Amino acid sequence: MTVRTSFVDTFRRIAASRQIVLMIVLAALFYGVYYPAPYRQGHAQDVAIALVDEAPTPLTRAMVARLEASEAVRVGAYASDLSAARAALMRREVDGIVLLPAGTVQRALRGENSGIAVWVNGTYLVRAKAIGTAVEEALTDSLRDDLGAGRRAPVPEASFTVVSQPMFNPDLAYDAYIFPAVTPVILQQTLLFGAALLFAGYRRVQRSELIGQWLALGTISATLALVYFGWFFVLQDVPRQASLAALLIVALVGGGAFAGFALLGASLFRSPREALLVLIPTSLPIFFLSGATWPRQAMPQWIEWLGGLLPSTQIGRALLLLDQMGAPLPAASDSLLLAAALGLSALVAAMVTNRAGA
Repeated sequence: MTVRTSFVDTFRRIAASRQIVLMIVLAALFYGVYYPAPYRQGHAQDVAIALVDEAPTPLTRAMVARLEASEAVRVGAYASDLSAARAALMRREVDGIVLLPAGTVQRALRGENSGIAVWVNGTYLVRAKAIGTAVEEALTDSLRDDLGAGRRAPVPEASFTVVSQPMFNPDLAYDAYIFPAVTPVILQQTLLFGAALLFAGYRRVQRSELIGQWLALGTISATLALVYFGWFFVLQDVPRQASLAALLIVALVGGGAFAGFALLGASLFRSPREALLVLIPTSLPIFFLSGATWPRQAMPQWIEWLGGLLPSTQIGRALLLLDQMGAPLPAASDSLLLAAALGLSALVAAMVTNRAGA
């Protein structure tokens, strides 16, 4: 079978199977809409907190009033002590605790740490961020307005102003960070599962036939990547800085690398059922290995090395550098070249596994 014949035949076989179309194309498109949906509202509102005011004063009451006026949080429980507040947190009636200890005003007047404490349920990152921001703003404003008004003692003004300006994620939105990082994993894994359904169990495939399959799968994957870069990222308002040419290069290199990886994965199994049983649980570890959820520098070296052998990791690094951070193309060249090398190596390994040309 020639490369061209195999290329056309692969498309024909994919189109003829509803299950494979669902796995390769529709699943990838579905994840493009579904995955960022829970994070679309990047700023949580009306998050419940438990408040413990050990010694109410005009200052602490002003702080409480500012918290109640905040759109981000609401006081869901006024607890008599810290134990009662913790019980409400454990019952999941609130998502955080704010403790205003006795002596807050006196310590603030002396220029000491006020001792105000905040406990936050870190299960929901967006909610935790909302609580921290609202409490910080309310307490800062109250200290400035109430203590700085000269009613008790003047509070010296800072001689400088600190301006916080995020470099790569201006809105500090979780979806703008996590969606681009998970996109290469989605594209790689859906193609891997589809190739397993399509080719697992095949043996003695000719080299030209395997190259045609690789070209067909790579074309599909690159097209889906461009749909993500050009449509889903725009739809989700993900910060974008890369040029069209750079994104096209990422899509082509990624498509080829994912296709080689998918063919190698399919060649290792005797049946589609066996392949899916083994491969489907790998998605979460592969995402963790990408470095998106934990800094690569903090990983054990062998784990970082293992994650670097995955095409999705290298394409993810290149995409974040080019599109989210606005780096020039040469800055991502190492990741792109390594992804291409991994994809070609996987294709050669698939040829060996299938005993191509025998």
